[in-house]
Amino acid sequence: MDLSGSQASDLDSLKSLSNSITDELESISSQFTIGFGSFVDKIAYPFASTLQNGSDYLTRHLGNMVIECANGRASCGPTYVYRHHLPLTSDSGQLSEVLDNVTIRGNLDVPEATLEALLQSVVCLDEVGWRNGSLRIVMVLTDAGFKTALDGRAAALVTRNDGECHLEPEEGFYDYSRGPEQDFPSIYQVREKLIENDIITIFAVAEDVVRNRISTDNIVYRELAEEIGRSRAFVQTIANDSADIVSVIRMAYESVTRDIVVDSVSGLTIGIAPVLNCNLTSDGRGCANVAIEDLVSFNVTVTMDQCLKDMQTRLLPLPGFGNVELTLVPICECNCSSQMISNHTSCNGTGSLVCGACDCSEGFYGEQCECDDELGPCLNDCFNRGSCDNCTRECISCDTYQDTIGGVFQIVGSFGKRCQCDNSTGAGACPVGRDIDQVCSGECWERYRPSLQW
Repeated sequence: MDLSGSQASDLDSLKSLSNSITDELESISSQFTIGFGSFVDKIAYPFASTLQNGSDYLTRHLGNMVIECANGRASCGPTYVYRHHLPLTSDSGQLSEVLDNVTIRGNLDVPEATLEALLQSVVCLDEVGWRNGSLRIVMVLTDAGFKTALDGRAAALVTRNDGECHLEPEEGFYDYSRGPEQDFPSIYQVREKLIENDIITIFAVAEDVVRNRISTDNIVYRELAEEIGRSRAFVQTIANDSADIVSVIRMAYESVTRDIVVDSVSGLTIGIAPVLNCNLTSDGRGCANVAIEDLVSFNVTVTMDQCLKDMQTRLLPLPGFGNVELTLVPICECNCSSQMISNHTSCNGTGSLVCGACDCSEGFYGEQCECDDELGPCLNDCFNRGSCDNCTRECISCDTYQDTIGGVFQIVGSFGKRCQCDNSTGAGACPVGRDIDQVCSGECWERYRPSLQW
């Protein structure tokens, strides 16, 4: 939770509704655990004042924010980047106890160290208490934008954020120790760690923050969710005082579990085929509109984009539901000659089926060994004027030839199903075989009637 000054009413709502929150989680899952962490900003000007002395600090450096920040309290406490107050626990009563000791903090600018706090909650697995094999969700409750990589330059913080866990135990909480030394993390760093540790983020933010840019240096949360990935980050709108936090948690959980998808994996082409209660998502990556406690089933096919010689172990990620470990044994060549089936029916009984194709026996040919060499050449079937298929006995093409008719040299083209016709002029033109006593008729006559002279 963002504990900057404008979040005072949100903190009050969270304290009063803590029991309702745990009751709602129990209605969703009997195996839930809950934890709590808070963030504000770096103790570095111009993000926050370095004069951390209570009311005097607020009066001198926050101006009109004093009333909102204090909100009836004696003062706001000094700021910090991130503290983890409650490791994940199934004891719902501990949340109320922790929230009672949490207070609003003061800083100077609007965008907060949201991504840096999120990163620490994701990479500090032991300190936070993430359970293996569970659906892992972080809800970020805020009303402000966020700082990202290079924003630290304004406070002379130029050391790149290393993306590692730096939570140190203090009395009653874990404290992030590298805030004054490192720049803010990049969106890419946060995204990679969310994927690596299979954690889903829900940004619960006020409507004006969802729709509008906080400043030209920040990206709004819907855009941020797109950058992280639609199956890894979601945005839920929440009331200005977070009074609807209980219903938002329910809606957020349903958003996370509504679609069960398979994330893309570099170097692999993944296909999804529904089996049971699975309506494919619009992008075909999984099952859509899955209700809580529904059982879905689908088959996954995996093809390697490039054939690698060595066996590989890869992880197939299902965001929120863990990873499936795949052992890939590449088949780079067709090793099926030992599975030859002789006299297969697909080869007309005159060939063997090898690797899905027919290997014809001696004397036979064709795609399915349907042709017999013993039929011999078939030039006579085309009146010696064309070539024919020895298998089907059909003329494939008719020839053009030279001839002298009536003392006139002509280029003659033959045609017809049997190449029995030609386009020469004169009484001998049709039919072919002038020594045969036949009359012109049929195909030859109809095609060349105007040019024939008797």
